[in-house]
Amino acid sequence: MDGTADQIEAVRRSGASSLDLSGHSLGTLPESLAELTGLTRLILVDNQLSALPEWLGNLTALTELGLGNNQLTVLPESLGNLTGLTWLGLSGNRLSTLPESLGNLTALTWLDLSGNRLSTLPESLGNLTALTWLDLTDNELSALPEWLGDLTALTRLDLTNNQLTRLPESLGSLAALTRLDLVGNRLTVVPQWLRDPTTRRQPVNAPVQAWIDDTCTTVTGATDLDDVLDRVPSSGVSLVSEDGVRSLHVTLDGGRSGLVWEDERDVLLSWGPVPPGAPPGMTAGDAEYVFSDPWFTVEGAEPGEITEGLARQAAHEFLGTGRRPSNVQWVDKP
Repeated sequence: MDGTADQIEAVRRSGASSLDLSGHSLGTLPESLAELTGLTRLILVDNQLSALPEWLGNLTALTELGLGNNQLTVLPESLGNLTGLTWLGLSGNRLSTLPESLGNLTALTWLDLSGNRLSTLPESLGNLTALTWLDLTDNELSALPEWLGDLTALTRLDLTNNQLTRLPESLGSLAALTRLDLVGNRLTVVPQWLRDPTTRRQPVNAPVQAWIDDTCTTVTGATDLDDVLDRVPSSGVSLVSEDGVRSLHVTLDGGRSGLVWEDERDVLLSWGPVPPGAPPGMTAGDAEYVFSDPWFTVEGAEPGEITEGLARQAAHEFLGTGRRPSNVQWVDKP
Protein backbone atom coordinates (compact mmCIF):
# COMPACT_ATOMS: atom_id res chain seq x y z
CA MET A 1 0.00 0.00 0.00
CA ASP A 2 1.15 3.58 -0.58
CA GLY A 3 1.63 5.99 2.31
CA THR A 4 -1.93 7.34 2.16
CA ALA A 5 -3.48 3.88 2.21
CA ASP A 6 -1.18 2.87 5.06
CA GLN A 7 -2.29 5.83 7.17
CA ILE A 8 -5.98 5.19 6.50
CA GLU A 9 -5.62 1.51 7.33
CA ALA A 10 -3.72 2.31 10.53
CA VAL A 11 -6.52 4.62 11.66
CA ARG A 12 -9.15 2.02 10.76
CA ARG A 13 -7.37 -0.68 12.77
CA SER A 14 -6.65 1.50 15.80
CA GLY A 15 -9.92 3.42 15.88
CA ALA A 16 -8.00 6.71 16.11
CA SER A 17 -10.07 9.87 15.85
CA SER A 18 -7.54 12.07 13.98
CA LEU A 19 -6.07 11.74 10.47
CA ASP A 20 -3.66 14.14 8.77
CA LEU A 21 -3.09 13.58 5.03
CA SER A 22 -1.48 16.95 4.33
CA GLY A 23 0.97 17.23 1.45
CA HIS A 24 0.17 13.88 -0.19
CA SER A 25 -0.55 15.33 -3.67
CA LEU A 26 -4.04 13.85 -3.55
CA GLY A 27 -6.20 14.62 -6.59
CA THR A 28 -9.17 12.68 -5.23
CA LEU A 29 -10.08 11.28 -1.83
CA PRO A 30 -9.73 7.51 -1.42
CA GLU A 31 -13.07 5.73 -0.99
CA SER A 32 -11.64 3.96 2.05
CA LEU A 33 -11.88 7.26 3.95
CA ALA A 34 -15.66 6.93 3.90
CA GLU A 35 -15.37 4.02 6.36
CA LEU A 36 -13.75 6.19 9.06
CA THR A 37 -17.02 7.44 10.52
CA GLY A 38 -15.45 7.90 13.96
CA LEU A 39 -13.03 10.63 12.82
CA THR A 40 -13.31 13.91 14.69
CA ARG A 41 -10.33 15.59 12.99
CA LEU A 42 -9.45 15.34 9.28
CA ILE A 43 -6.68 17.49 7.78
CA LEU A 44 -6.26 17.50 3.97
CA VAL A 45 -4.16 20.65 3.56
CA ASP A 46 -1.66 21.10 0.70
CA ASN A 47 -3.06 18.60 -1.79
CA GLN A 48 -4.47 18.90 -5.32
CA LEU A 49 -8.14 18.33 -4.64
CA SER A 50 -10.40 20.01 -7.21
CA ALA A 51 -13.64 18.44 -5.94
CA LEU A 52 -14.92 16.67 -2.84
CA PRO A 53 -17.12 13.56 -2.82
CA GLU A 54 -20.68 13.79 -1.48
CA TRP A 55 -19.88 10.98 0.98
CA LEU A 56 -17.66 13.38 2.93
CA GLY A 57 -20.90 14.58 4.51
CA ASN A 58 -21.32 11.15 6.10
CA LEU A 59 -18.36 11.73 8.46
CA THR A 60 -20.70 13.39 10.93
CA ALA A 61 -18.41 12.97 13.96
CA LEU A 62 -15.98 15.55 12.53
CA THR A 63 -15.32 18.66 14.61
CA GLU A 64 -12.25 19.84 12.65
CA LEU A 65 -11.84 19.78 8.86
CA GLY A 66 -8.84 21.33 7.12
CA LEU A 67 -9.02 21.76 3.34
CA GLY A 68 -6.65 24.67 2.84
CA ASN A 69 -4.33 25.00 -0.16
CA ASN A 70 -6.11 22.78 -2.63
CA GLN A 71 -7.78 23.55 -5.99
CA LEU A 72 -11.42 23.41 -4.94
CA THR A 73 -13.85 25.37 -7.13
CA VAL A 74 -17.08 24.10 -5.53
CA LEU A 75 -18.12 22.45 -2.29
CA PRO A 76 -20.65 19.63 -2.03
CA GLU A 77 -24.01 20.43 -0.42
CA SER A 78 -23.43 17.43 1.85
CA LEU A 79 -20.79 19.44 3.71
CA GLY A 80 -23.74 20.96 5.53
CA ASN A 81 -24.37 17.59 7.19
CA LEU A 82 -21.25 18.02 9.33
CA THR A 83 -23.13 19.90 12.02
CA GLY A 84 -20.57 19.04 14.71
CA LEU A 85 -17.82 21.06 13.01
CA THR A 86 -16.33 23.82 15.15
CA TRP A 87 -13.31 24.48 12.90
CA LEU A 88 -13.35 24.64 9.08
CA GLY A 89 -10.35 25.72 7.00
CA LEU A 90 -10.90 26.47 3.29
CA SER A 91 -8.15 28.99 2.59
CA GLY A 92 -6.11 29.00 -0.62
CA ASN A 93 -8.65 27.42 -2.95
CA ARG A 94 -10.56 28.68 -6.01
CA LEU A 95 -14.03 29.03 -4.57
CA SER A 96 -16.25 31.65 -6.19
CA THR A 97 -19.47 30.50 -4.52
CA LEU A 98 -20.42 28.70 -1.32
CA PRO A 99 -23.30 26.26 -0.84
CA GLU A 100 -26.27 27.46 1.21
CA SER A 101 -25.90 24.30 3.29
CA LEU A 102 -22.87 25.83 5.08
CA GLY A 103 -25.44 27.71 7.11
CA ASN A 104 -26.26 24.42 8.84
CA LEU A 105 -22.85 24.39 10.54
CA THR A 106 -24.10 26.34 13.54
CA ALA A 107 -21.43 24.94 15.90
CA LEU A 108 -18.61 26.60 13.92
CA THR A 109 -16.47 28.98 15.94
CA TRP A 110 -13.64 29.36 13.39
CA LEU A 111 -14.05 29.68 9.60
CA ASP A 112 -11.19 30.50 7.23
CA LEU A 113 -12.24 31.43 3.67
CA SER A 114 -9.16 33.48 2.82
CA GLY A 115 -7.44 33.29 -0.55
CA ASN A 116 -10.46 32.38 -2.67
CA ARG A 117 -12.51 34.17 -5.37
CA LEU A 118 -15.64 35.02 -3.41
CA SER A 119 -17.58 38.08 -4.58
CA THR A 120 -20.70 37.36 -2.50
CA LEU A 121 -21.59 35.42 0.63
CA PRO A 122 -24.68 33.21 0.94
CA GLU A 123 -27.34 34.56 3.29
CA SER A 124 -27.35 31.25 5.20
CA LEU A 125 -23.96 32.13 6.75
CA GLY A 126 -25.91 34.52 8.96
CA ASN A 127 -26.93 31.42 10.94
CA LEU A 128 -23.36 30.89 12.16
CA THR A 129 -23.87 32.86 15.35
CA ALA A 130 -21.25 30.89 17.31
CA LEU A 131 -18.41 32.15 15.07
CA THR A 132 -15.67 33.96 16.96
CA TRP A 133 -13.20 34.15 14.04
CA LEU A 134 -14.04 34.77 10.36
CA ASP A 135 -11.25 35.25 7.81
CA LEU A 136 -12.24 36.60 4.36
CA THR A 137 -8.79 37.92 3.38
CA ASP A 138 -7.82 37.99 -0.32
CA ASN A 139 -11.23 37.58 -1.95
CA GLU A 140 -13.23 39.75 -4.38
CA LEU A 141 -15.89 41.16 -2.06
CA SER A 142 -17.14 44.60 -3.11
CA ALA A 143 -19.96 44.74 -0.55
CA LEU A 144 -20.86 43.06 2.73
CA PRO A 145 -24.32 41.85 3.76
CA GLU A 146 -26.11 43.46 6.70
CA TRP A 147 -26.52 40.03 8.33
CA LEU A 148 -22.82 40.07 9.28
CA GLY A 149 -24.00 42.13 12.24
CA ASP A 150 -25.91 39.06 13.48
CA LEU A 151 -22.64 37.22 14.16
CA THR A 152 -22.43 38.77 17.60
CA ALA A 153 -19.87 36.29 18.99
CA LEU A 154 -17.18 37.47 16.52
CA THR A 155 -14.00 38.65 18.19
CA ARG A 156 -11.98 38.86 14.96
CA LEU A 157 -13.07 39.69 11.41
CA ASP A 158 -10.42 39.85 8.68
CA LEU A 159 -11.43 41.59 5.43
CA THR A 160 -7.94 42.44 4.15
CA ASN A 161 -7.40 42.73 0.37
CA ASN A 162 -10.93 42.82 -0.99
CA GLN A 163 -12.71 45.51 -3.03
CA LEU A 164 -14.90 47.04 -0.34
CA THR A 165 -15.98 50.66 -0.76
CA ARG A 166 -18.18 50.83 2.34
CA LEU A 167 -19.06 48.86 5.46
CA PRO A 168 -22.56 47.98 6.64
CA GLU A 169 -23.72 49.85 9.75
CA SER A 170 -24.68 46.49 11.27
CA LEU A 171 -20.98 45.74 11.94
CA GLY A 172 -21.21 48.35 14.69
CA SER A 173 -23.33 45.93 16.72
CA LEU A 174 -20.47 43.42 17.01
CA ALA A 175 -19.74 44.33 20.61
CA ALA A 176 -17.36 41.38 21.19
CA LEU A 177 -15.12 42.36 18.24
CA THR A 178 -11.53 43.03 19.30
CA ARG A 179 -9.90 43.10 15.86
CA LEU A 180 -11.14 44.23 12.45
CA ASP A 181 -8.66 44.13 9.53
CA LEU A 182 -9.51 46.33 6.51
CA VAL A 183 -6.15 46.93 4.79
CA GLY A 184 -6.16 46.74 0.98
CA ASN A 185 -9.74 47.83 0.26
CA ARG A 186 -11.31 50.89 -1.40
CA LEU A 187 -13.16 52.40 1.51
CA THR A 188 -14.34 55.96 0.93
CA VAL A 189 -16.66 56.31 3.92
CA VAL A 190 -15.81 55.39 7.50
CA PRO A 191 -18.92 54.68 9.61
CA GLN A 192 -19.43 56.53 12.88
CA TRP A 193 -18.99 53.41 14.98
CA LEU A 194 -15.49 52.93 13.52
CA ARG A 195 -14.52 56.59 13.90
CA ASP A 196 -15.70 56.52 17.52
CA PRO A 197 -15.55 52.98 18.95
CA THR A 198 -17.11 54.18 22.22
CA THR A 199 -20.46 54.31 20.42
CA ARG A 200 -20.49 50.50 20.08
CA ARG A 201 -22.52 48.50 22.55
CA GLN A 202 -20.41 46.72 25.13
CA PRO A 203 -21.47 43.75 27.27
CA VAL A 204 -21.26 44.62 30.95
CA ASN A 205 -20.47 42.22 33.79
CA ALA A 206 -21.51 38.99 32.08
CA PRO A 207 -20.99 36.13 34.59
CA VAL A 208 -17.70 34.23 34.42
CA GLN A 209 -16.62 30.98 36.02
CA ALA A 210 -13.59 31.23 38.31
CA TRP A 211 -11.65 27.98 38.51
CA ILE A 212 -9.10 27.53 41.29
CA ASP A 213 -7.65 24.05 40.88
CA ASP A 214 -10.80 21.90 40.62
CA THR A 215 -13.15 24.29 42.40
CA CYS A 216 -15.50 26.53 40.40
CA THR A 217 -17.11 29.76 41.62
CA THR A 218 -19.56 31.87 39.61
CA VAL A 219 -18.50 35.53 39.50
CA THR A 220 -21.27 38.02 38.76
CA GLY A 221 -19.74 41.32 39.81
CA ALA A 222 -16.66 43.23 40.94
CA THR A 223 -17.10 42.33 44.61
CA ASP A 224 -17.26 38.61 43.81
CA LEU A 225 -14.17 38.93 41.64
CA ASP A 226 -12.15 40.75 44.31
CA ASP A 227 -13.08 38.02 46.79
CA VAL A 228 -11.74 35.39 44.38
CA LEU A 229 -8.55 37.36 43.61
CA ASP A 230 -7.85 37.86 47.34
CA ARG A 231 -7.50 34.10 47.79
CA VAL A 232 -5.69 33.14 44.57
CA PRO A 233 -3.04 30.45 45.23
CA SER A 234 0.33 30.36 43.49
CA SER A 235 -1.19 28.21 40.73
CA GLY A 236 -3.48 31.13 39.80
CA VAL A 237 -7.14 31.32 38.79
CA SER A 238 -8.78 30.75 35.41
CA LEU A 239 -11.67 33.09 34.57
CA VAL A 240 -13.81 31.44 31.88
CA SER A 241 -16.53 33.16 29.85
CA GLU A 242 -20.10 31.99 30.31
CA ASP A 243 -20.03 30.23 26.92
CA GLY A 244 -16.70 28.56 27.70
CA VAL A 245 -14.99 30.04 24.60
CA ARG A 246 -12.63 32.57 26.21
CA SER A 247 -10.52 32.37 29.34
CA LEU A 248 -8.06 34.56 31.23
CA HIS A 249 -5.60 32.83 33.57
CA VAL A 250 -4.35 35.15 36.30
CA THR A 251 -1.35 34.61 38.57
CA LEU A 252 -0.71 37.13 41.35
CA ASP A 253 2.81 37.44 42.72
CA GLY A 254 3.55 41.13 43.27
CA GLY A 255 5.70 42.48 40.46
CA ARG A 256 5.99 39.01 38.95
CA SER A 257 2.31 38.54 38.22
CA GLY A 258 1.14 37.32 34.82
CA LEU A 259 -1.76 36.71 32.48
CA VAL A 260 -2.52 34.12 29.79
CA TRP A 261 -5.40 34.68 27.36
CA GLU A 262 -6.97 31.79 25.46
CA ASP A 263 -9.83 31.54 22.99
CA GLU A 264 -10.62 29.22 20.10
CA ARG A 265 -7.62 30.43 18.11
CA ASP A 266 -5.26 32.50 20.25
CA VAL A 267 -2.99 31.66 23.15
CA LEU A 268 -1.37 34.93 24.25
CA LEU A 269 0.83 36.01 27.15
CA SER A 270 0.78 39.37 28.91
CA TRP A 271 3.59 41.70 28.00
CA GLY A 272 3.17 44.74 30.23
CA PRO A 273 1.48 48.13 30.05
CA VAL A 274 0.07 49.20 26.71
CA PRO A 275 2.47 51.79 25.24
CA PRO A 276 1.15 55.23 24.24
CA GLY A 277 -0.41 55.17 20.78
CA ALA A 278 -0.69 51.40 20.49
CA PRO A 279 -3.83 50.35 18.58
CA PRO A 280 -6.36 48.41 20.72
CA GLY A 281 -5.99 44.66 20.45
CA MET A 282 -2.58 44.78 18.77
CA THR A 283 -0.05 42.14 19.75
CA ALA A 284 3.68 42.57 20.01
CA GLY A 285 4.02 40.46 16.86
CA ASP A 286 1.94 43.01 14.95
CA ALA A 287 4.00 45.85 16.34
CA GLU A 288 7.16 44.50 14.71
CA TYR A 289 5.73 45.51 11.35
CA VAL A 290 4.05 48.75 12.41
CA PHE A 291 6.43 50.54 14.73
CA SER A 292 10.07 51.29 14.12
CA ASP A 293 10.69 50.97 17.86
CA PRO A 294 8.45 48.11 19.04
CA TRP A 295 7.89 47.71 22.75
CA PHE A 296 9.00 44.13 23.10
CA THR A 297 12.66 43.57 24.02
CA VAL A 298 14.38 41.29 21.52
CA GLU A 299 13.02 38.82 19.00
CA GLY A 300 12.13 35.54 20.64
CA ALA A 301 12.32 36.92 24.17
CA GLU A 302 9.85 35.73 26.77
CA PRO A 303 7.28 38.31 27.90
CA GLY A 304 8.19 40.02 31.15
CA GLU A 305 6.15 39.87 34.33
CA ILE A 306 3.59 42.54 35.10
CA THR A 307 2.50 44.13 38.35
CA GLU A 308 -0.24 42.69 40.51
CA GLY A 309 -2.25 45.86 39.99
CA LEU A 310 -2.22 45.42 36.21
CA ALA A 311 -3.20 41.75 36.53
CA ARG A 312 -6.14 42.62 38.79
CA GLN A 313 -7.21 45.41 36.45
CA ALA A 314 -7.13 42.97 33.52
CA ALA A 315 -9.35 40.52 35.41
CA HIS A 316 -11.92 43.24 36.07
CA GLU A 317 -11.81 44.36 32.42
CA PHE A 318 -12.51 40.81 31.26
CA LEU A 319 -15.47 40.58 33.64
CA GLY A 320 -16.83 43.90 32.40
CA THR A 321 -16.42 43.41 28.66
CA GLY A 322 -16.05 39.69 27.98
CA ARG A 323 -13.09 40.53 25.73
CA ARG A 324 -9.33 40.26 25.91
CA PRO A 325 -8.17 42.97 28.34
CA SER A 326 -6.60 46.03 26.74
CA ASN A 327 -4.78 47.43 29.79
CA VAL A 328 -1.81 45.16 29.00
CA GLN A 329 -0.07 44.25 25.75
CA TRP A 330 -0.12 40.72 24.37
CA VAL A 331 2.35 38.54 22.51
CA ASP A 332 1.79 35.19 20.78
CA LYS A 333 2.81 32.36 23.07
CA PRO A 334 5.95 30.54 21.81
